[in-house]
Amino acid sequence: MAGPFQTIPLGDGASADLYLLRYGKDGLLRSPAAQDEVKEQLAEVSDVYFFAHGWNNVFAQALDRYRNFAAGYIRQSAEFDIRHPGPGPYQPLLVGALWPSTSFVMPWEQGPVIAGPIDPDGAAATEQEELLALATSEMDAAADRALVDAVDGRTAVDTATATELATILLRNLRATPDPDDGSAPPDVTGLLRIWAELGGGPRPEPSVAPGQFGRVGSRGAGTPPDAAGLMYDPRDILRIASVWQMKARAGVVGATGVAPLLESILRSDARLHLIGHSFGARVVLSALNASAAERPAHSMLLLQPAVNRWCLAPTVEGSGQPGGYHSVLGKVERPILTTFSSHDKPLTSVFHLAMRGRNLGEEQPETAAVGDWYRYGALGGYGPAGLDGQSTTCEAVTPGLGHYPVGGTARVIAVQGGSKVDGEVPIPGHSGISNRFTWWALHDLTRSDLRANTTGS
Repeated sequence: MAGPFQTIPLGDGASADLYLLRYGKDGLLRSPAAQDEVKEQLAEVSDVYFFAHGWNNVFAQALDRYRNFAAGYIRQSAEFDIRHPGPGPYQPLLVGALWPSTSFVMPWEQGPVIAGPIDPDGAAATEQEELLALATSEMDAAADRALVDAVDGRTAVDTATATELATILLRNLRATPDPDDGSAPPDVTGLLRIWAELGGGPRPEPSVAPGQFGRVGSRGAGTPPDAAGLMYDPRDILRIASVWQMKARAGVVGATGVAPLLESILRSDARLHLIGHSFGARVVLSALNASAAERPAHSMLLLQPAVNRWCLAPTVEGSGQPGGYHSVLGKVERPILTTFSSHDKPLTSVFHLAMRGRNLGEEQPETAAVGDWYRYGALGGYGPAGLDGQSTTCEAVTPGLGHYPVGGTARVIAVQGGSKVDGEVPIPGHSGISNRFTWWALHDLTRSDLRANTTGS
């Protein structure tokens, strides 16, 4: 898609071009002409804003989110007369990534799936087909046939079949340590326990008396029931697989497709600002992590990031290794600002279960580790871990009434977006990330008229 997709007015006759760059699931760029035009403009612009969407964004949705965020940010600039002084005139360039996530909502964000037959004309039928296609998209032919044969048209499978499915998915989709925190993948037994904890299975066969187990939110953490006589809903294991796939794909898109563009931007004089939502946070983290550019990006705003909360730490508890994105701390001029919220159901109730690895040692019973948000929790659900002395946590700042400590010593500013500020919850849910609070956060990161060592209020 050569040429800017849209020109966005900045006021006073000025405008900014918005380019959209599409990437394949292998991370390869599919919009070379548009990227060439972006590179040609680098000598003429002062700032480049690079946006990466998260889960559930097809073209129209991603475009709408980028335009909405940019428009709010620009309106707020005028409202508070925010200036962007620099060595030359302020001329921004906006670039949005389009990468293949999915067209259905993030697993469990739409509420529980009702056990039983699927309405052939309903959204659940489409979702199941897409979940299956996503899970098998990078499998070899034998694994594909075995998985499809086991789940096609079924809403329940027995324990033996569930074990076979778990084995296939682990072997094909999660056979190596997690790149965020270095944790080993669960074994088959562990995955079955996660399956039991997360979704609609296992449930008793009709001839078995109902037990006290159910879905996240109704049963909570506890010992999974004995497997004998139980049936598992295959839709739930496909949801787990889809989280694995999207997380891995975001990393590939960032490291393979986006990183070369960031290097080109950082070889110019333009300031680079990175904004990522959900798995899009992993896109920008992976891209900057892979970049070999000597000049740092100017700022990074992570909105409800779907990455492990230890990923920036110098040492991950239990592993002795640095987090997968620890090096990024030295590749951003201003502190990384990241939001987290107790109102984000997918990242507080699901992520740490779906991404749980094998127990680190055996100090705790297996069942305790299933719900271990401390070790496996999402950065956007619980805030960063392992950054003692390098991070600070504060409430969201009301626009016009204060600033974040971008000039302080902390390398990470964690914004607690779940508590009311000025009568509003700044981050009311996983997708509630384009509002006056987040625009103000980006202003504090990008504006150059703030004095050093400002403090939050």
